Amino acid sequence: MSTSSQNPIGIPTIVARRAVVTDTLQLTVSTIRIARDNYATVIFDDSPDKRHSGKVVGGYVVDSSSKRALDRESAMDQHREALIAIREPVAS
Repeated sequence: MSTSSQNPIGIPTIVARRAVVTDTLQLTVSTIRIARDNYATVIFDDSPDKRHSGKVVGGYVVDSSSKRALDRESAMDQHREALIAIREPVAS
């Protein structure tokens, strides 16, 4: 059995997660490593009434879509871009 720090059974691992909470928003940007050279970034609606679920923010559909990257550096760029996008006003 491998003693490597890498996930030997391929369970997705969180690379970065950041919550953005304001008086009108409760969103989380999450980037996970799905497999070797395969990352996904997603925006989740954490508000109790899910008021932003299904809305488009920075090219993401909240709670529904993800953007893929083939390396960690690109994945972190997407994560930062998503954080910037959700700080802009969300259309009702």
